[in-house]
Amino acid sequence: MNIIYTLYWDRGGANMATHAVLEALGVPYKLIEIDLTKQMQKTPEYLAINPNGKVPTLQHNDQVIYESSAILMYILDQHPESGLAPALNSPKRGYYYQYLIWMSNTLQEAVDRWAHPENYISGDVNLKQIKEKGNQVLARCWDILNTDLGKKGPWLLGDELSGADFHLFMITYWSHGYDSRAEDWPNLRKHIQAMLKLDSVQKMMAQEGLAFEC
Repeated sequence: MNIIYTLYWDRGGANMATHAVLEALGVPYKLIEIDLTKQMQKTPEYLAINPNGKVPTLQHNDQVIYESSAILMYILDQHPESGLAPALNSPKRGYYYQYLIWMSNTLQEAVDRWAHPENYISGDVNLKQIKEKGNQVLARCWDILNTDLGKKGPWLLGDELSGADFHLFMITYWSHGYDSRAEDWPNLRKHIQAMLKLDSVQKMMAQEGLAFEC
């Protein structure tokens, strides 16, 4: 079996969406674990691949790509037959881009402020305020998504499952232990439950040793 893609990953990390999409595509791929608890992301060898010292990173042929949403868009553009990304001339293509970029720039920003407030200020004097603000923004983001899913559902683009749904599932999984949990919004809860029924998500969860009851 010829390996097409190599994915650098950490258990339950931002690689979850790409990992599940690779399973959905049924293409040959290789996983290389970068255990963040062991600081493997800071080794010279890994920094030579991804200077940000984060996961995921994708290698494909001679290309190295990082940032989870960029990786998703890149992979799915290699496999238009999958139907997991709207065609270039589809009116849904814009919404597909919108959700992936919004989730990376706005939703994940709120997640990071709640989960890692220390990344936004020196010292620990105002960590609580940063965390609280992150939680407020996160709740507002869940409101937006819950409304969109209520109008369009069952998926972000309506009747068509897309890479954006895999990305959303990844973030909703993270929120399971937060003050503001996606599963507490009814339409998001339905989305999570639908994603958990997908074989590709089940395989990804099993391979990464993850569990999620909703």
